[in-house]
Amino acid sequence: MKRMLCILCAALLLAACTARLAAGTQPTEEPAHMTFVSAEEIAGYAGFSDVLSAKVLDGTKNRNLSPISVYLALAMAAEGASGETQSDMLKLLGCSSIEELRGVCGAMLETLSLDSEKSVLAFADSVWMADRDGMTFRDAYLKTLSDVYRSEANAVRFGTKEAAEQIADWIREHTRGKIDVSPEALPFSADTVAVLINAVYLKVAWSDAFYEGATASGAFDGPDGRLTVDYMHRRADNSSIVQGDGFLRYSLPLCQFGRMTFVLPDEGVSLSDLLGSPEKLHALLCGGESIEAHVDVKLPKFAFQDQIDLSDALIALGAGRAFSSEADFSGMFADRCSIAISDVLQGSYIGVDEKGVEAAAYTMVAMDEFMEMPRELPEIDFHLTRPFLYVIESRDGTVLFIGTVTSPSPAKG
Repeated sequence: MKRMLCILCAALLLAACTARLAAGTQPTEEPAHMTFVSAEEIAGYAGFSDVLSAKVLDGTKNRNLSPISVYLALAMAAEGASGETQSDMLKLLGCSSIEELRGVCGAMLETLSLDSEKSVLAFADSVWMADRDGMTFRDAYLKTLSDVYRSEANAVRFGTKEAAEQIADWIREHTRGKIDVSPEALPFSADTVAVLINAVYLKVAWSDAFYEGATASGAFDGPDGRLTVDYMHRRADNSSIVQGDGFLRYSLPLCQFGRMTFVLPDEGVSLSDLLGSPEKLHALLCGGESIEAHVDVKLPKFAFQDQIDLSDALIALGAGRAFSSEADFSGMFADRCSIAISDVLQGSYIGVDEKGVEAAAYTMVAMDEFMEMPRELPEIDFHLTRPFLYVIESRDGTVLFIGTVTSPSPAKG
C-alpha cells in the first residue's frame, strides 16, 4: 500500500532502485510542460516514507496511507518548533536544517502538482488559529507557511460547532468530495490553539484502460475467508515483471504521471510475513530480479476509506518531545510556551477501476495547551496519635518554635 501511494504521489521518488523502476510496462505519456523531482532533492522524504509506512502497514487489513500528506503537515509544525523539539522533528523528516526541509517541500509542491485532462494531482495546506485573547501567532511563521507551503490562514473559535464545520468543509472541498468528515469526530476542544492540515487529491487514468467487457467476478482469499469480487483483466506480452524472495512485483503505467505497482506474495506466504520493517519493505519495493514474460493480469476493483491515528507511530519514531510538556513551539506562538501536539490524524480514500485511480487524503496536526495528566497518588493516613515533632517557621524559613509532643494536654484559654 505504501508503494502504491508513493508512486502515485512521486513517480521518481526512489529512482536509485533500478529494479523497482524496471518493473513497469510501457513508458507513460508525458505532457510537454511536465517536470520531475529528483531523488536527491527529496531524499529526506524518501527515508521518512519508508519508516512511517513500515510502522503503519502490517498486512492484516485494508490500510491506505499517504506519507507525503503526513510529511507536509509535520513540516508545517516543524516550522513553528524551536530548539530540541525542532531538531527531533527535522531528524524524523530526514533533514539537517529547516532550510533543507523547505527545499524538500518546495520541490515536491512545485514539481508534482499536475492538472491536465487525464491527470490531476493537487495539494492544499491550511493553518487554523484560535481566535481568542492572549493568543498571538508570529507573523514570520505565517509568512513562511504562505510562501513555502502555499498555506491559507484562518481564525476560528475551537470548541464550537462552527469551527468544526468550517474545517470539515475545507477537507471535503480540497479532497474533491471523496472524504466526508463528521464535524463531531474532529478532536478539537477549547484547549486547542492550532490545527495544521494538508490535503492531497489524485485522479489519473491508466495509460491503457482495462476493457470493461473483460471484467468478471471471481474468488478472493482474504484473511477472514473467501470473497467474491470483480476482477479487471488484461494480458501484457513481452513485459517486465520482478521476481523476488517470496513475491512478484508488477507495475501498470498511469497516463502522464507514473505507475501503480503491486506486490503479490507467493502462494503460502502471507503479506504480514513480508512486512514489518523498513528493510523488508525496501526488499519488496527495490529487490528481486526483473524478467521478461507474457503477463496475464487480474486486478480486483476496489474502493475504501481509511482513518489512521498516527500519534503513537510518530512518537515511536522519535517525535515524542513534540507531544509532551517539553515541546517548544515558540517559533509559532509569540506568547505561549505550554503548547504541544495532541493528535496527528489521517483520513483517506482510494478507488481503482477500469479507467484508472482516484485517491485523496488529509493529514491533521492538532495542537493544544499542554495539560499534565493527573497522577495517581497513594492514600496516606496522617493521624497524630503518638509522640511527634513540630516546627514553627517564619516566611523566610527561620525557625521560631520547635518541639515535641509526647503527652498532649488540652489548650488553656
